[in-house]
Amino acid sequence: MTVTAPRPALAEQRSPRPDATPARMPYLGGLDGVRAIAVAGVVVYHLGAPWMRGGFLGVDVFFVLSGYLITTIVLDEVERTGGFSFRRFYVRRARRLLPALALLLVAMAGVAVAMPGEAAELRGDIAAAAAYGSNWWQIYADRSYFEMVSRPPLLQHLWSLGIEEQFYLVFPLVVVLALRAGRARVGQVAGILALLSTVAMAVLAIRTSAPVPNDPSRVYFGTDTHSMGLLVGAAMAAAWTPWRTWDRAGSWVRERGRAVRRFEAGVTDVLGVLALLGVVAAFVLVDEFSDGLYRGGFLAFSLLAAVLVGAVADPAGLLGRALGRQPWRWLGERSYGIYLWHWPVVMLSRPGVDVDLSPWLVTILRLTVVLSLAELSYRFVELPVRRGALGRAVARVRRPHEDRARSVLRVVAGAVALVVVGGVATAALAQVPRVGAEAASWQPAPVSSTASQRAPASSTPTPTPVQTAPAAPVPEQVGTVSSIGDSVMLGAAADLTARGVVVDAVESRQFGAMLELVRAGVAAGTLGHTVIVHGGTNGPIDEASLRELLELTRDRRVYLVNVHVPRTWADYNNELLARVTPEYPHAHLLDWNTLGTANRAWFFSDDIHLQAGGGREGYADWLVASIQP
Repeated sequence: MTVTAPRPALAEQRSPRPDATPARMPYLGGLDGVRAIAVAGVVVYHLGAPWMRGGFLGVDVFFVLSGYLITTIVLDEVERTGGFSFRRFYVRRARRLLPALALLLVAMAGVAVAMPGEAAELRGDIAAAAAYGSNWWQIYADRSYFEMVSRPPLLQHLWSLGIEEQFYLVFPLVVVLALRAGRARVGQVAGILALLSTVAMAVLAIRTSAPVPNDPSRVYFGTDTHSMGLLVGAAMAAAWTPWRTWDRAGSWVRERGRAVRRFEAGVTDVLGVLALLGVVAAFVLVDEFSDGLYRGGFLAFSLLAAVLVGAVADPAGLLGRALGRQPWRWLGERSYGIYLWHWPVVMLSRPGVDVDLSPWLVTILRLTVVLSLAELSYRFVELPVRRGALGRAVARVRRPHEDRARSVLRVVAGAVALVVVGGVATAALAQVPRVGAEAASWQPAPVSSTASQRAPASSTPTPTPVQTAPAAPVPEQVGTVSSIGDSVMLGAAADLTARGVVVDAVESRQFGAMLELVRAGVAAGTLGHTVIVHGGTNGPIDEASLRELLELTRDRRVYLVNVHVPRTWADYNNELLARVTPEYPHAHLLDWNTLGTANRAWFFSDDIHLQAGGGREGYADWLVASIQP
């Protein structure tokens, strides 16, 4: 379908070119550098680097860049031809995006066969990904992007592709319709929609008390609440076309003047460098538990990313040339494949769970596999399809009978190759030595009720405690003790009870539920003189809830136990406990994280739950000894 735009909209665009035809956006290598920065942030974040807490914002850099490029493509075509072919647009998008995604989905189908435990989940995820509705599927399934328990869904990262494809489906029509009132109207509409998306995110985040204490995944996954980056990029496309004052030969356009254009490029470079530093700083300093992020912060970051993209889009600037060099360009060209493959590779190669190697060696293995798969996908799948390989294959099939069989065989061979490439990676990961054997004793329960409910794999290493806990005191020395906890304390419940400690611990308990138990105990007069609270394993602790708990127990001795859990909220919770606890003289902080780190053999392979034969006993002895007067 081709939509014809009215000529008055074209008259607004004055062009310095002699033929008055607006210059088409050229290939800008620096934008590949921006893609490289964005995908690097996401990958490092998903590898669990503690110094890259905000790497998930790399997705929002992609959003801004995609919004800018897609809107520019639509505007350029309408202004150059007077119309817009939706059919041609969607065919180009399909050639660009579908082949690599199809390869990934074929590989994940192979994983479903090889790992029956993943099959039920993958069936729905593959269908949602094929329909580019992964983000709404994640919301419907009540999954968390930030609270990762056991092995998260292998296609969870495709939520962002869902938002982008939904934008591609709707926004070109919005651009064509808005362009009837002029190019500026396109920017106005995009800007208003970006503000509305930001307001929707803020309102929903406030109503649901996200990100703390409640999980923010609904506002993060939603197309309605997380489209501001795409729309900011679209708004910028309506106003920023620096290539139209710079021809491909590299000469200055006469109408602008050499000095003026050079000054403009210099200012753009300065702003771009500052924006680049700001983006990197956000990757390092921001985390998913920042309230401001969901109350306008994503819009602010998108504006920052837009300055970076705009600076790099200027062919006269030095920043774009710098980011267009290797290795940034190589990474950027393969960023789509890197993004597609990195998540399932990381989730299938968890150190200490799936792979019996040190975390550093596993990281090297993961990056090698991801980059190799991305290169194979780019070289043998993405590029050939973009260059018309499928069309040529179809044409061969339509040839006379003698050539048809040969052509069909080639197509089948290509399909088989897709399966083999994806299957090789899966098989390689599956052949890596697994950790230990299954324990016959208690199986650790899921850490969070908001994420995958599969129990983590378990192993039984020989306990070799590095740090010996002090001997337990006689129960009478510590008075009446009430302890409240989650599945970590539950594992040692029998050992604590044998030492005179009353235990109230259940699986997947959040800190807010522990506060309710303290309230009830105070009201009923059943709370012990000494109170132990071990919370925060399953999610972030709300500071207001923590302070209320400490206020309610001022007439008691309170011991707060920090967390030892390989999850994104561990540092957040431990920093909060370390900051707040000293403000209350009756409260004491017990450093379980340090003790647990020194005694890794106490844990099952998830590095959270306690094993018998060392861990449970060590935890109980340490806890009781720590609360003696």
